[in-house]
Amino acid sequence: MELARVFEGSSSSSDEELGDLLVVVDRVKVFRDRRNPFEMYSEAEFRDRYRFYKDTVRHIITLIEDNIAPMTLRNCSLSPADQLLIALRFYATGNYHRITV
Repeated sequence: MELARVFEGSSSSSDEELGDLLVVVDRVKVFRDRRNPFEMYSEAEFRDRYRFYKDTVRHIITLIEDNIAPMTLRNCSLSPADQLLIALRFYATGNYHRITV
């Protein structure tokens, strides 16, 4: 079947012929490995970044993790710890990014 006939809107084209022209291209999903802030930062760096001690954040996570855990395992959603740390970072600085002068 000619490609020109499809785009001309020829009445003789069928769904099967159009289906032959469709090519499905799957994108390769690339997931970056998330670093663990509890291991990555010293106690002083962690406190400077999140305004809480590591033990305090771990305790808060145990209190709220059942309420904020993802409902599905189908995707690579954020863990309760990551969700809490993102929120604490925002509350501590008012930004998502670290701004240095």
